[in-house]
Amino acid sequence: MIKKKLTIFNKDLAYKLLLIFFAIFFNQYYGYQGILPIDSFLIFNSGFDLMNGYLPFKDYWTIKEPFIDFLQAIIFKIFGVSWFSYVFHASIFNALISVSTFLILKQFNLKSNYCLLYSICVAILTYPTAGTPFSDHHALILSMISLFFFILAIKTKKNFYWFLTPVILGFSFLSKQAPTAYIVVIISFLSVFYFFYKKDLKIFYYALGGLIFVLTLFFIFIFLANINFNDFLIQYIYFPQSLGGTRLDWVFPLEFQDSF
Repeated sequence: MIKKKLTIFNKDLAYKLLLIFFAIFFNQYYGYQGILPIDSFLIFNSGFDLMNGYLPFKDYWTIKEPFIDFLQAIIFKIFGVSWFSYVFHASIFNALISVSTFLILKQFNLKSNYCLLYSICVAILTYPTAGTPFSDHHALILSMISLFFFILAIKTKKNFYWFLTPVILGFSFLSKQAPTAYIVVIISFLSVFYFFYKKDLKIFYYALGGLIFVLTLFFIFIFLANINFNDFLIQYIYFPQSLGGTRLDWVFPLEFQDSF
């Protein structure tokens, strides 16, 4: 029995290593296949600015991805300013969501071969569509991982998943407001229902602890960087809302000649 478990463990480990290599290599290849004039360089520029001491909300206007800019600045510091290190940032997240998919599928006792197959499909379809770091992809990946943690919190009854879920959602929100805001609403609604159903305040305290932790990190950064909180609200909350509000202008008021 022990020998069989070790064999399964070694096989899964080999699959995860293979998956990491494939996810990184595949995205690294497509990250060099053409560019979008604005989108492909957006985080490159802001990450470079942040590395050189220019802060979001304070020194330059930004309506999304401060968390991604921060990560890109760190990667530039470690690997140097180059297109390779820029694409490698996206490749890391491509590997992250691929391995996370493999692990969540294993939790539901799916055979390792199928877990590998589906995870490779995720590696092909997730970040290679952009190749370079992109706010939509980061927010989607982090939102999916938060959903995985939420599912694992219920399935495994391990409280640290309740703690990690709001932490990852916080990082996702600082990558892009949507779809994170929708995932926050879904998880919050289901969590409240689950808390009342189980009547277990302990898991609520863990989730609240995760929320307090990520908010504390954020406000420490705001304080140390000497960023005006009102500037954050205007740039990251109010202004994007004004942009989103115009998307329904063509719908209302309902008029026959506009609809047909």
